[in-house]
Amino acid sequence: MMDISSFDRINLRRRSSGFTLLEVMVALAVIAIVLVSVLRMQGQTISMNEAFRFYSIAPQLATAKMAEIRIDPEAVDLSRNGDFGEDYQGYKWQAAVDTITLVTPEDREMKFKQVDVTVTYQEDGYAYTVREYLPDDSDRL
Repeated sequence: MMDISSFDRINLRRRSSGFTLLEVMVALAVIAIVLVSVLRMQGQTISMNEAFRFYSIAPQLATAKMAEIRIDPEAVDLSRNGDFGEDYQGYKWQAAVDTITLVTPEDREMKFKQVDVTVTYQEDGYAYTVREYLPDDSDRL
């Protein structure tokens, strides 16, 4: 029988009690991959939340502005743009009006105003447009 010296026993204990450099590097690589994936997913979640918020609020703001135009067109300057005040910071609106003429099969012309209200957020990062056709009465628009 071979007798293991006390020096060899100490070396065996040292080797088996710690991690090698290769094991540490593999563990760090796995942790880095997981952290990068988690951070990327967090960034996507934040941008999806922002888009969801915009597309929840913008239709309401655009519809409200369109209602203002329908109720009192003179009160809203359609050649300008504006914002929605401190309650909706970063949200802006712009209105555009075009005249549309339709010809019926009986050769009758019908004139309409095409009103587009566009709501934007964050320097045109997001945009939402509502379009309505209103009768072309000179005293209305």
